[in-house]
Amino acid sequence: MEINEILDVTKVDPTTTTIENTENNGYFSVFQFDFTQKLSLVCSTKKQFSSSVLDCLNHSKMFEKLEDMYIPNASEGNFFKNAKWSPDGACILTSSNDNILRIFDLPVNVLETANELDLNSVLTCHAGETIYDFCWYPMMSSQDPVTCCFLSSNREHPIQLWDAYTGKVRCSYTIIDHRDEVVGPNALTFNLDGSKIYCGYKNMIKIFDSNRPGRDGEDCKTTPSRKSKEGQKGIISCLSFNPDRSGLYAAGSYSQTIGLYDESNNELCCVLQGTKKELIGDVTQVQFSRDGKYLFSASRKDDFIRCWDIRNTGEILYKLQRNGNTNQRLSFDIDIAGSHLITGSLDGKIIVYDLVNLNAKGCPQKVLDMPAHGDAISAISIHPSLQLIASCSGQRKFKSIDAVISKEQNRNITSDNSLKVWRAKGDYTWRYYNTGGEILIHNTEGDENTTSNPEVNNVEDYFENDKGTVNIDSRVVGLEVDLTVVEEQMNIDNNINTTSENGTDNYIMSFVKFT
Repeated sequence: MEINEILDVTKVDPTTTTIENTENNGYFSVFQFDFTQKLSLVCSTKKQFSSSVLDCLNHSKMFEKLEDMYIPNASEGNFFKNAKWSPDGACILTSSNDNILRIFDLPVNVLETANELDLNSVLTCHAGETIYDFCWYPMMSSQDPVTCCFLSSNREHPIQLWDAYTGKVRCSYTIIDHRDEVVGPNALTFNLDGSKIYCGYKNMIKIFDSNRPGRDGEDCKTTPSRKSKEGQKGIISCLSFNPDRSGLYAAGSYSQTIGLYDESNNELCCVLQGTKKELIGDVTQVQFSRDGKYLFSASRKDDFIRCWDIRNTGEILYKLQRNGNTNQRLSFDIDIAGSHLITGSLDGKIIVYDLVNLNAKGCPQKVLDMPAHGDAISAISIHPSLQLIASCSGQRKFKSIDAVISKEQNRNITSDNSLKVWRAKGDYTWRYYNTGGEILIHNTEGDENTTSNPEVNNVEDYFENDKGTVNIDSRVVGLEVDLTVVEEQMNIDNNINTTSENGTDNYIMSFVKFT
């Protein structure tokens, strides 16, 4: 494997133009979901994956002599394990029981169609073993092929960086344990700027430089020793970075704890855990709120999603109920505005909670509870800019071998292994950060109680007064903005040197491309 070229990858999202001024508060546009109305199904895989693993592998035609291969789970259903939108929202990456990573492109007329469209994979990557986790490169943009890549973690395999256009492995990152064996991490993620790769496994977080594949990485022990009672013990099963760029990240463990770490030194700040009366279970997912003040966690064989207050107390503020009594991961997601949490359930329902309008007890209200799949919903992923929601379903099922009862039981076993994309109702709204860092909705009708600055009554006044920070997302259509201001600022930005005073590069990182 040789390095062909070192290419520059912009850290800033290329679809976003930022106009910086003197104050911290500013306007930006997001899609505000209206979940009082049910979701509309726009496209799905239908019955493509409602067969066995062996049948799906035969259909994929990835192997010439499949009959000569040993496939331990060949008779099992090919259920979906996880699904994630790409950062630019152009496609969906999934993992399934046949150990294949698939990319599904979004149909062109998905926002206009009234009929259910077919959703077909455009790229397949065989991981070779059980897929533990995967993640997109955070600065991925379809307009720049160099940034179109994603990581995957497989059992007893090195971490692989895949090219999302060719399906080939660009490079790999290898973890060797104390027995000199290759370890596939149970959790992996990029940090916010994509310069580091964080991997979680037993009592350890391994950190790689994205531009230095191989075995060289930083070992961060989560506990001093195997017998020690200090730190965070157990397998690190999930990782998540705080979007407020404070350098804080969370690590969930199968030992029923959540550790908060500082990215600057990777030291443990505190441990969140349950009590003797209420155990939080083996943590399978952690995700911060959009403002970075709260942390949501989910556990296996548990019917609740918990919200933790990480500002002061570290206590559980409330619990959101869903049917999740299974060992399988059931992933949830939070919309870009931070106002709704969407999750799937074991009985195939999509459940939405309003995180802004709380009830008298200070708990979010359930605003949507609708049947969506004929099986357990293993993952929910919200589009980064459009009113689209992806969901995937399926679970491992075992047939009875008892000759007396097997026929009747096996006849009643049904599966729904599918990927679906839903369209929600709503509209784009202007929002802004106040001086306290809180996200508030701007009333375009000029309500004086909706803005922290009484001199600013609408967006036009805000541009005229030249205050705050305005983020304009080029992917959002139908928004009336002052294009003259944007073009002038873009011309100014093109003339600014990206190197800071101390000689460090603030915007550009080198990303290594391998063949």
